[in-house]
Parts: sequence; structure tokens; C-alpha cells
Amino acid sequence: MCKNINNIQVVNPITITSNSNFKMSTETLDLTKLSAADKAALMKQLADEQKAEKERVKNDRKAYKQLTQEFVTRNIDSLVKHNGITEALISDLFADFNPVKELKEDIYGNDPQDSHTCTLPDGSASITIGHNVTIKFDGTESAGLEKIKQYAKSLETDDPRSQKQAKMINLLIKLNPKTQQPNPSKIIELSKLRDDFNSELFDDGLDIIFNAQIRTQNSMYVSGWKFIETDSVPKKLTFRFSV
Repeated sequence: MCKNINNIQVVNPITITSNSNFKMSTETLDLTKLSAADKAALMKQLADEQKAEKERVKNDRKAYKQLTQEFVTRNIDSLVKHNGITEALISDLFADFNPVKELKEDIYGNDPQDSHTCTLPDGSASITIGHNVTIKFDGTESAGLEKIKQYAKSLETDDPRSQKQAKMINLLIKLNPKTQQPNPSKIIELSKLRDDFNSELFDDGLDIIFNAQIRTQNSMYVSGWKFIETDSVPKKLTFRFSV
């Protein structure tokens, strides 16, 4: 049997466990035996509990916002100060590396690299300085992608190995859904397969894509590592700073 109490459907009998003012137990309670006053009190208690829960959530959210504000206020100035120190440090490192870079260019020719790495002979420490780079394309990369797609299609034979290679190529040249351009890091992975494929069509497609790149140097960075000892235990300490 079902009844509606204040638009709430109650199926009789039900089992209620409560810590309310009602003298209830875990035994089955027939709501039809409650007086009108008890029913009204029960509905009020449920409404009060819902209101209290909403208030608790509201207060917790307010406390969270307050804690985040205090966190930012407590730490922002030290971070801004640290950024200034890091910027000066990186500028000094780039200036200190200039003679090394000039000698490197004299010995090996003009170096178009975006980063340079110096490592101690015993491998105990290393420093890399460079620029973070953004890569875009000028639009002509589509011709290179088409050539690589043609090569991938030529691999679609009955040979399972060739089929896997074709699938891998198509995954690597898949366009970024946001930019609708190739993923530069995946193109680099693709270029590692030149020797494996030994295809003029494949090589020509890659060359077109690389020549279509527009490289923009952004922030400077310094990264590296050093082996240190902590409590007689060797540990590789790594670092990276960017401004």
C-alpha cells in the first residue's frame, strides 16, 4: 500500500534507523500508525537535515575559497622574487656560454640548434641551455603529408608487418584536432624511419613538412643534473628553470 505525505510517496511498512527525537528502532515501523503531529515532526526533521546539509556545503565552499586566497597571498611575493633571481641567473649563464658557442660554431659550423648541452667527462654533471620553441606550419606541409599518405597506402598489402607500418605512419601524421596541423614531435618520430623505409616518396614528403615549419624561439631555459651524495647514498639531482 502506498500513501502520499506532503507529496512524498511512502510505501508501508518501511524500516527506519534514526537518531531523531522519535523513539524508533531498527524494527519495522508502520507509518500509518504515526499521529499527524509525529508525521509533521518527521517531515520537519527531514527538511531541517536537508537545510543543514546545504548550509554545510555552502560553508565548506566558502572556506575553500578563503583558503585559496590565503595561499596565494602567503606565497606570491616570494615566487615573484624567485622569478627575478632565476631570470638573472639564466641571463648570466647564456652570457657565460657565448664564448663556448662561438668556438663550437668555428669548429663545427653554424649551429641552428635551439639548445646546447655540456656534460662532464665522467658523467657526474650536465647543463643544457636553450630556448623553448613553438612550431607552426606555413600551409605547404599538406603536400608532404599527401606524399607520405601515398607511401602508407602502398604498404597496405597482405603482409601483416606492412599493414602495421602503414597504420603507424597514419597515426603519426594525424593532425592535431585543435590546430589542424601536424604534431611536430610525431613528425620527428616519423623521420627516424627514413632508413627503415628507404623510400624517395617518403623522404620527399618529410622534407616538405620540415621545410614548412615556422620555428619561433620563446622563453629561455636551463636544465641539467648532478650526482650528489646524501647520507653516503648517491643521488641524481635534476633541475629545470625557465623564464
